Amino acid sequence: MRLDRFIQPKSHDPYDKGRKYPEGIYCPRCQALYHQGRWRWPDKGAAFREPLLCSACRRILDRFPAGEIQISGKYLNGHKKEIVNLIQNVIKEEGSRSPLKKVIDFSNKGDRLHVSVTDDHLARRIGEAIHRAYGGDLAIKYSEGERFVRLHWHRDA
Repeated sequence: MRLDRFIQPKSHDPYDKGRKYPEGIYCPRCQALYHQGRWRWPDKGAAFREPLLCSACRRILDRFPAGEIQISGKYLNGHKKEIVNLIQNVIKEEGSRSPLKKVIDFSNKGDRLHVSVTDDHLARRIGEAIHRAYGGDLAIKYSEGERFVRLHWHRDA
């Protein structure tokens, strides 16, 4: 009897169909191209075949994030512009590498910032960049059985 039949995947992503698409599929919303087994930004002269929403655009339409970042504390009030610029720079850098790393929501709720994103790695990258630059306390919580991460960064002084 094989014991590996009971091994369950570590996480489930409802937006990952777990299959390969035909070459040349493109996302009509963001213009990403499925090429060589992954979603990429197209080169000039790339051949598009038929439209299919990428998983990031589906997440945005459904408002179903893979990661959330909460930023709070007295330190935020005096340094909000710097922190927002840092977050936007990380988003821009990661988004240039992969079309699946996008922002769903970026809101300012009084003394808090809330960012929800389509990729759990992007969320972690944002949280770690803030923690590296400004110190403070960073809490990271992964959901059991799902591909979702929630980060909370806080600094008072």
